Amino acid sequence: MARARYRPFHLLLVNLPRRYSPPEGSRHGETLQQWFGEERTQDRLLLMGTRLNDVVGGADRSIGDVIDSVATSMTTYEVPMADYQQDFEDVGDMLTRSGFTIPTARDFHLAESWWAAGGSTGASLLPHADHLHVFRTVSGSQTAARHDVDSCASWPSGIEGHHVLRMGSVYGLDLPFQGAANSLSTWASTLLDRGAVMVSIRGLIEPSPITRKELRRQRDRYLRDIRNAKAQGKLDDQQQEEMVQTLESVEGAYSTGKAFPTLVETSVVAAFTGQGKKRLDTLGNGTAFDVAPMDNRQPLALAESWIGSPVRANPHLMDLPSSTAAYSGIASLATVGDAQGANVGFTVSDRQEALMSATKSSDQDIYPIGAVVGSSGSGKTISMAYLAHQYALEDRPVIVIDPKKGSDLSESFGEHGTTFSLDSFAGGSGGLGGAGGTGVFDPLRFSKTPGDGINTAVSMLHAVNLWPHSTQNFEADLQEALKYGVARGAKVIGTGLELALADGKATPELVNPILRQSRNDPLFGAMVGLSDNGEALSAAEGITYVKVGNANLELPPMGVDQSTLGLTQRVSAALIRMMVFGSAEALRGRRGVLMLDEAWVFLGAGVEEMERLGRLARSLEVFPVLFTQRISDLIEANLTNHIARGIILHTKDPKEAEAAFQLFGVDPTPERLRFTTAPERIGKGGANFGSRKPLFEYDDKDNRVRLIRGVIGLYCDLDDRAVDVEIKIPPGFLAKSSTNALDRARRERRIVI
Repeated sequence: MARARYRPFHLLLVNLPRRYSPPEGSRHGETLQQWFGEERTQDRLLLMGTRLNDVVGGADRSIGDVIDSVATSMTTYEVPMADYQQDFEDVGDMLTRSGFTIPTARDFHLAESWWAAGGSTGASLLPHADHLHVFRTVSGSQTAARHDVDSCASWPSGIEGHHVLRMGSVYGLDLPFQGAANSLSTWASTLLDRGAVMVSIRGLIEPSPITRKELRRQRDRYLRDIRNAKAQGKLDDQQQEEMVQTLESVEGAYSTGKAFPTLVETSVVAAFTGQGKKRLDTLGNGTAFDVAPMDNRQPLALAESWIGSPVRANPHLMDLPSSTAAYSGIASLATVGDAQGANVGFTVSDRQEALMSATKSSDQDIYPIGAVVGSSGSGKTISMAYLAHQYALEDRPVIVIDPKKGSDLSESFGEHGTTFSLDSFAGGSGGLGGAGGTGVFDPLRFSKTPGDGINTAVSMLHAVNLWPHSTQNFEADLQEALKYGVARGAKVIGTGLELALADGKATPELVNPILRQSRNDPLFGAMVGLSDNGEALSAAEGITYVKVGNANLELPPMGVDQSTLGLTQRVSAALIRMMVFGSAEALRGRRGVLMLDEAWVFLGAGVEEMERLGRLARSLEVFPVLFTQRISDLIEANLTNHIARGIILHTKDPKEAEAAFQLFGVDPTPERLRFTTAPERIGKGGANFGSRKPLFEYDDKDNRVRLIRGVIGLYCDLDDRAVDVEIKIPPGFLAKSSTNALDRARRERRIVI
């Protein structure tokens, strides 16, 4: 009587290989299709269903409701839907609390047509003893009909819309109480790795108290069977002892009253593609399961997998603790990233596309800063160019600041980019605006309000410090002088200080060093304008790429105390910061992206500047992304709570690798550390697939011949997921963007000795 009320369940896992197609609604889907049209991905779905229990007359039944229910059942031979309402609500609440979602129409279609590769459920089936032929087109079935339908070995290859399925029974799952971390426990994932395109699990759920009583009732019989087997020579002493210990451990687990429910009469059926390939009965080698071909039962085995099907064909039924299904990996799918955005790559495990939205963090009021970290040569710069190019394809304005002298990514951006060089700020070259190229990044010019501009200007001038030997409190004096000048119409620092000086509101000792430095140093002049004419940097449509050019931008060494820097280094560091804030203002209200390479230069200003960037980015709806190899600087600046997402690339230094994991709140397991720090080759040997670096094939002269695998980045997203992703740079884009010395020489048609 109790078993008659056991709740039946059905788990259906579908895992179909697909050619890549862009996500619906992608703003650059056509380009993604061109890039990755031949890429293989996995279309995976897991559904769980259970039969509802009815109550005659419904939950709030009255005598009239009961009479109506009985009358309906007698006249229509169906149970009224109202009788299921209470159980429907109870089960629905339980599934919602457990994280389930309601399947879409597309989900149901895939579940009902997986055997036809997701096509029409009207596809023709031709069963043979140990496999099924599926014909998705009429012409394909006609081709087979013109040959001997009973001898598929004589059929021609490449029949249109034709594929083969082999149905197998999974049994022998002897995993009574294995932990979830045990590799044998993830048997469903192993089935997928070995080619399964469908796994169906059906059974009944037995409450653990009933299982405990059943174990007690059958204990004597079980022990008697063990003794008889021992007497007949079927068991040795060790085997007998192991079986008795197993019985005692199972009884001990259920005696606590906290054991898992039991899945009784459990049937596991799996489908595999291909004919004449690896034998099904060998797929379980080295695993916790066995697979038996369901010969002469192929159509019935297929029907057992269908939703709501009453057909049962599996001869191998099992009684299992529900942990066997819970720990099986059947619900596992390596996904990471956002629903829309730029393509970061494809997850290593399940080939799911990983996207990064430029607007999700600001739309959800999450700290908006992203970071891409890794050692020199890990792929940061090419990743920056790749992401910038895609955001531009989304019709977003993008500003890329590249402070490395000699670096030039302008070819990567092509027609989507407008390139400016810092040396265009000098003299009468004009440049980006302002008189004589000065004042492009003057805080009074680019700030939203005069108050913000004054505060930023004072902070910048204090950091540059043109009065190293003076004891005067220049911060307060600058604040007063600039406030006076702005009140009288000044648009830049230089004219504001000149007005204050002329009217006796500022001393020559304060003003003259600033004006003199602006006239003589074009980089300082980019921050301190001498004329109110001109405009601040305005981001062009597409990518605005700001590079060093031939400017004498001397970046301070990584990790050096800012107070010990020389004047040129202080000016360079201050200019980088003003470029960042000025660029953010140029992107105001346009939902754009700001990318900063060598971000440690900006980080040297400390956590206050980073917090300010976060506040500014949120209010302006800008997505800042930092690229840096000095990861420990981010930790020392207490920025772990300010950077919301990012990517960890190859990091040679183990301490820096640990800092990268700490930055994103990821457990630095020994396996992850090895993978992150490992070189791409062992000596001059072959490719090391245990490394995050890109892998190449080399010729006998040790020259790169072919890219085997792209960079592997650990993508840490806004939902606290951390998943390895292969960053697949399209070959055409890679050819014009690689920063490798030999690749650059080939682009520039230089002869390399």
